[in-house]
Amino acid sequence: MRYEAIGNHTVAGSRPTTIAAATGRRDVMMRNFILQMGFADPDPVVRQRQYAALTFQPRIVLVLVVAGILFQSPSVFAVLGALLWLSALFPKLNPFSALYNLSLGRRPGAFRLGAAPAPRRGAETMAGAFALAIALLILTGFNVAACVLQAIFLAASLAVELAGFCFGTFAYHLRRGNVKFALQTLPWAKNAMKFEAKGDDHE
Repeated sequence: MRYEAIGNHTVAGSRPTTIAAATGRRDVMMRNFILQMGFADPDPVVRQRQYAALTFQPRIVLVLVVAGILFQSPSVFAVLGALLWLSALFPKLNPFSALYNLSLGRRPGAFRLGAAPAPRRGAETMAGAFALAIALLILTGFNVAACVLQAIFLAASLAVELAGFCFGTFAYHLRRGNVKFALQTLPWAKNAMKFEAKGDDHE
């Protein structure tokens, strides 16, 4: 897989406090998030709908993470880990995407979710490992270690919800040597990017 960054992207507005500037920053954040997930450069017409669809799964994950922390429930984390690994191993059977397509995805004009590209599957694998590790640590009584992983998991989940940044996909690109691309998909990065994938790990 190869990623190339070209050109520059100018954010609308001359002052950070203007509505135009805020809108421009959000457009950049949504676009970078979609690219980081492994999808092609989104059409501006569907960008917001695609972003909303792609953040459906992280929002459910965040709710389950919070519930698992509040109740210190190994069962919640075990189920979450299993669902995430199922999604990574069998992307066409992703239960989160299925739930979205059967609910919000049925609205007129909504973006429909299909099988996830490799970067998103990599993030699901990492998140699933975190969830299963937390479940195991709680069951075996390593509460301090479990709390540390819970804090990391919660911070990563909040980063997606509040800033449009996925640590899992960011780490995926870094591991594959795509450092420049990874940095240019940070929420605040303003460079326009040309996304090109080679190989059979991108859909």
